[in-house]
Amino acid sequence: MGEKEIDLLLSHMIMDVIDEHVAFKWEPIKEPFINSYTGRVSYDYSGEVKKMTKEDLKEIEKTLGENNVSVNFDSKLDELLGTIHINSWTATYTSNFGKHWISFRDLVEEKYNEWKHANFELSDEEGEEINEELAEELDDLFFSFLRDTSHEIYLAKLLKKME
Repeated sequence: MGEKEIDLLLSHMIMDVIDEHVAFKWEPIKEPFINSYTGRVSYDYSGEVKKMTKEDLKEIEKTLGENNVSVNFDSKLDELLGTIHINSWTATYTSNFGKHWISFRDLVEEKYNEWKHANFELSDEEGEEINEELAEELDDLFFSFLRDTSHEIYLAKLLKKME
């Protein structure tokens, strides 16, 4: 399977994530809690998510690549997928930042990893990696796709879904 086929596969995976999930916007919230070690009030800065409106998405579009979090992303597509969340989180086990709100990017990466392991022999029965070079090549294709692909078609699909 070549790079073009994997690019097409990833594009379909993004479209599926958009179709299957409602978009949520992360909002910073400082949530107090009693620290079990000190007995004092501490704060969790995980925030919360609220259903994204079309206006929220248009605001994200205006600032893609030009805001204070843009440096954390490789491209506008990476940033778009990384800043749209679902109403679900995983524990981080990190002090004062206990929740990681699952993003569309997380979901696409999870789908891609499942596909990789279902279609290529990358590890043995014990879970030991047996084809590290292929695994790295497949990972590089994922990151190249995010870096080199325009965000516009996916943004248009999200906007249309919100109509």
